Amino acid sequence: MKKLYDLRTNLTPFLPEKSLDEVVILLQKYPIHLGLMAPRSRVFGDYRAPQKNGEFHKITVNGDLNKYAFLMTFLHEYAHLLVFVEHGPRAQSHGNEWKTAFRQQLRRFIQLEIFPEDISSALQNYMIKMPASTATDPRLMRVLERYNTRKRPENELTVEQLPPKARFKYNGELFEKGERLRKNYTCIRLSDGAKFRFSPVAKVTL
Repeated sequence: MKKLYDLRTNLTPFLPEKSLDEVVILLQKYPIHLGLMAPRSRVFGDYRAPQKNGEFHKITVNGDLNKYAFLMTFLHEYAHLLVFVEHGPRAQSHGNEWKTAFRQQLRRFIQLEIFPEDISSALQNYMIKMPASTATDPRLMRVLERYNTRKRPENELTVEQLPPKARFKYNGELFEKGERLRKNYTCIRLSDGAKFRFSPVAKVTL
């Protein structure tokens, strides 16, 4: 009992209160090492399968995420674990098996009314196509932003907040904001003129 209590206590700062018992149950099913990471701009979480017998499954989640984003990211990575356990290492990373596993996890937590109504609604929409990254769903990211408690730096903006032709930094490189084509913005990398697509809610430094 002490082990379960300590695990729950350690998770309390990072997860919604109503989700703690459910997450502890998931963590007890398999040998898992759950680690916190410093903010990463390209990923919110990561899953690494055991390389040999006796090793742990490894899940990492960015420690700066709000509690609902942290839970979603954990469930995303936990779905990778379930796919590995059931289908082995040859399963496609974000294929149908992963989509099915992630949907099942999300629906369970939605049914338990752990997510607020606005996030639940955005998740229902996200689950229709189920892109590999939640960051590619602008509606979901905007809703999650409402629950952030971390104060954003003054020069940190989303791409859609920038004026046309604004120059910004992303992952140490300089870009210029271009036109919006359908959902994303086409931006130019200033070092070589290469064009990249940016989500409207991608966070950049002005």
